[in-house]
Amino acid sequence: MGACDNTGEEGLHLEQIQILYTELATNPNNDFGWGRGKENARSLGYADEWLRRIPDAVWESAAAVGNPFSLGAIEKGQTVVDLGCGAGADACVAALLTGNQGHVIGIDCTPAMISRARSNAATAGFTCLEFYEADITSLPVADACADIVISNGAINLSTDKERVLAEAYRILRPCGRLQVADMVRDPSASAGVSCSEAGSWADCVAGTLAPGTFLSILGEAGFIDVELAGFTDYQTATSTTGALFRAVKPSVV
Repeated sequence: MGACDNTGEEGLHLEQIQILYTELATNPNNDFGWGRGKENARSLGYADEWLRRIPDAVWESAAAVGNPFSLGAIEKGQTVVDLGCGAGADACVAALLTGNQGHVIGIDCTPAMISRARSNAATAGFTCLEFYEADITSLPVADACADIVISNGAINLSTDKERVLAEAYRILRPCGRLQVADMVRDPSASAGVSCSEAGSWADCVAGTLAPGTFLSILGEAGFIDVELAGFTDYQTATSTTGALFRAVKPSVV
């Protein structure tokens, strides 16, 4: 998890998010009220090989809400961009999959998370990884450079999801894939629960959308083959649940 906006009212969200995720980066053993770490990743279907080959320290600050790697294979030599990379656990998994000829770029707006991600990549021995401190609504990445864009519990933290997904579309190559695990409003939750009042943006509650709304925004951004692949049962509140989305950038744009 980790994504930010930084102007006007969004500045309040930025501060709230950075405080929480700085704490997660520096004190991962604290009780945050939601699943994190290696066993959480295992419960979400992360492969035993990844959990074994990537050092335990890398998983400590990981707060995966789903498994974006379950949505499509990542091949050797590909370029992967991780939006809201946090402490870099998913970026390390992507680096393991792409190999030394691949390229993995992680983006996060919390300085402590970027510092932790760089340290984790060094601990894991990956050299094809780079991390940037930036807002995921304005990516420091060239057009059409990525084969795959992944994100895990981050897009829902942004107040401008349309812009985030437009940026994901921009940096993907034609036929590139978007593979997202994120929090959404639980369709089975009481209709009387308002996500804007149920909890904070930083805790992945106030910013969640209905699954259908998320799908609509993907379509409006230009993606095709847009799909809600399923729910993960990960919860940050009684009104939210983890969900998996995939989409493709058309071959001709």
